[in-house]
Amino acid sequence: MSKITKLVFLFFIIYPLHAQDFSEIDINLDNLSFQQTIIPLQRLNNTFPKNIEVLVRLSAAHHFLSEETNDKKVEKLNMDKALSYIVEAMSIDSTNAEVHKWYAVSYGKSVENQSIRKQIESSKIIQFHCLQAIEKLPNDPFCYNIMGQWHYRLADISPLSRSLATIIFEEPPKGSFEMAEYFLNKSLELEPDYIGTYYWLGKTYNKLDRPDKTLSLFKIAIDLPRPYKREELMYKDIVKQLKKNKS
Repeated sequence: MSKITKLVFLFFIIYPLHAQDFSEIDINLDNLSFQQTIIPLQRLNNTFPKNIEVLVRLSAAHHFLSEETNDKKVEKLNMDKALSYIVEAMSIDSTNAEVHKWYAVSYGKSVENQSIRKQIESSKIIQFHCLQAIEKLPNDPFCYNIMGQWHYRLADISPLSRSLATIIFEEPPKGSFEMAEYFLNKSLELEPDYIGTYYWLGKTYNKLDRPDKTLSLFKIAIDLPRPYKREELMYKDIVKQLKKNKS
């Protein structure tokens, strides 16, 4: 199972809580049993309010619950909870690496279906927290993956949208496919089993006029696990592109 989809929380430093309080929760998180973690985490949050380790776990669990469901209302409910918990954690300690990471994840998901203006407006916030996380967690493939997607999406904005952004913002954020390639390759080095990295890196090489690289990455990607609906959509697009290449 991919490190990006399989959460390992055992490295947390626990402050007011004893390590054994998290043992069963961390096993369930490690096994992607997110629903089973919510009630015990909520109990811990009631007993030990304002605890970073509890809040980050709650945010992560709700984020992945939002990724699992096909029900839009359930997805939004969990997405909102994920963001709420990590915002609370950020108010307690804005220097914590995991807080930066999950803030970038939760906030990014909350704006991904909004207007281009809102996405551009929010991109600097996502960039800041993601780069802070990378600085503090240099071996976390998730953070590099997020930054790779960040560069790809901004580089792929249409000329018209970029012109509008220039009018709205003094200095709109800029992405590049070359930087997307760098971050995604770094993510791939750290975790070679996540379909999402192959997908975005393949799309990046296509933009860089390297269809040979795209094809080789997609051929590997189709055999990798796809635990959530997001990855399932990537898989379908990869299959479509591979079929188109054969025709």
